[in-house]
Amino acid sequence: MFKKIAFLLLCIFPISLMGQEVKLGHINSQEILSLMPERAEIEKTLSDLQTQWENELVKMREEYYAKIKEFQDKQATMPESIKQARQSEIVEIEQRINTFNQTASSDLQKKQQELFAPVIDKVKKAINEVGAENNYTYIFDLSTQSIVYQSPKSNDVTALVKKKLGLK
Repeated sequence: MFKKIAFLLLCIFPISLMGQEVKLGHINSQEILSLMPERAEIEKTLSDLQTQWENELVKMREEYYAKIKEFQDKQATMPESIKQARQSEIVEIEQRINTFNQTASSDLQKKQQELFAPVIDKVKKAINEVGAENNYTYIFDLSTQSIVYQSPKSNDVTALVKKKLGLK
């Protein structure tokens, strides 16, 4: 994909630009992020949070299994109304477990984004500085297959393509 993007950009540039220096570069942001010193602390925080969620989930499941065992042991001697009440109770616990599990997963993902945001911003800033200092036109990220730096000197040919297609 990266090669296709690079080839396309080289084909789109007007011939007159070929006399000018066009510098393309690439990075692997996942590799950079994995080497950031903040990563270890963030991963520990996330691991601790996940352990808390898992411990709570274990307690809920233990309650659930205890209710099921109690129900199975006593259901033969229970009146129908109590049997239905216990079944409803078990279903309610199942729903609470499912909701809790979804909430835990969502909260963990939000916390991960929150904790990594400053690190990602730091990496983006460094990429922009490297691009500007070294006169790169574009820097591609191989891990996301996207452009992570675009020089102010780069040419936007959107208008030319729209004109060629007869679009306004």
